[in-house]
Amino acid sequence: EKSIPAIFEEDGEPAFRETESDVLDGVLSCMNCVMSTGGGLVMQDKNWDKLQDELVLFLNVDPEVIIKRIEGTDRPLLQTENPLETLKELMKDRQPRYEEATVTVDVSADMDVQMTVDACVEAIHNYVDEHPPQGKKEKIRNVIMSMIGSGMSP
Repeated sequence: EKSIPAIFEEDGEPAFRETESDVLDGVLSCMNCVMSTGGGLVMQDKNWDKLQDELVLFLNVDPEVIIKRIEGTDRPLLQTENPLETLKELMKDRQPRYEEATVTVDVSADMDVQMTVDACVEAIHNYVDEHPPQGKKEKIRNVIMSMIGSGMSP
């Protein structure tokens, strides 16, 4: 297995993005799972289209906080003279897509992992309360109604 930096270096970003899409397909075939993606995954329309039936959570974090948290890592797109400015540009380019997420959670510098998890759980809970999933009985009723309405018998 290659590391992400190795894939970028040896095969290029398009190869990485294709692998990323393949992994997305595999994960989406699972039911009731949580997936954490990199920020660039949603920038490919084919990936974003696949996520439209899912609850997409965007963690809105200031670039300065991100840079501090990833210090010492080798993020390929941030191997520049000014990683903070590069990250700001990436985030600016990606912002319109991020704004389409189902739920957004603002994460501040003082939030640790547990606080972030708690904020995510609360935001998702609030979203589900405001947008309850259609119940099983109602789905069955709708299928039967559509069959009757189209002249088919149930």
